[in-house]
Amino acid sequence: MKAHQCRSSAPRNAFTLIELLVVIAIIAILAGLLLPSLGKAKDRARLSTDLNNIKQIMLATHMFVNDNNDYMPYPVWDGTAHACWVHAANMPDGAGRDDQRTIETQLDFARRGQLGPYLDVKVFMCPKDAADITRGVKKQRYKTRSIKITSYCFNGAIISYVAQPTDTAKYRMSALRPTGLLLWEANEDMTQYNFNDGGNTPHEGISQRHAATKIARDQKDKVGGIATFGNISGSAFVITLRKWFSPDFAGTGTWPDPVRFNGPNDAWYNPAARDGGF
Repeated sequence: MKAHQCRSSAPRNAFTLIELLVVIAIIAILAGLLLPSLGKAKDRARLSTDLNNIKQIMLATHMFVNDNNDYMPYPVWDGTAHACWVHAANMPDGAGRDDQRTIETQLDFARRGQLGPYLDVKVFMCPKDAADITRGVKKQRYKTRSIKITSYCFNGAIISYVAQPTDTAKYRMSALRPTGLLLWEANEDMTQYNFNDGGNTPHEGISQRHAATKIARDQKDKVGGIATFGNISGSAFVITLRKWFSPDFAGTGTWPDPVRFNGPNDAWYNPAARDGGF
């Protein structure tokens, strides 16, 4: 007679396929809920660093002014031949290139630029911009920039929006409105214009890289993002595209269209023009 065989009552250790699928689905749902929050937290951290960068650039500007008889750094106009706030004279044009050698060469020129002795030139680059340019359409647009080493531009108001023969800006700091906007994140969607030199006009647009949910098609496309700014007094803050392109700031026209604004104001404050413009 055969011995009676009993089934083992030991607990099983393996998941069934259905149980595994349920676990995977739960993980996917949690990831979908958490990833946007993590992305927003990362953007807030980068924005904080960005604002700190601007404060350091503004502090360096004030130090330069103290050493140069109250004259502002040169914002540069029309190319990279003139020494300016962000680089030394005759910096090689980086348009069409994004190799490390080109970037390192421009960083060397940045260290010898007008603000180079007063700061670490790494603060010239927004951390969000530095992350964005490593992939996709942002990488393609970055390659077209003449100046690779900064996310920011100076307001050409301090040279009356005209190239000057002087080594510094046309005006002393004391002659300019303290709330005048000196520095902002240039619109990376117009790289061939906004990054061909270190100075811009207000109606050439601003970036929306912070807090935006998608990439702007052009400088008129409002995607809900914000840009960082620094004013002559040294403060750093953010402004939305909608507020920027209003009559009390950059105006209602965007380059190359005619600009309409109420000036002088904090965006347009050229002392040589009654309305602060051209």
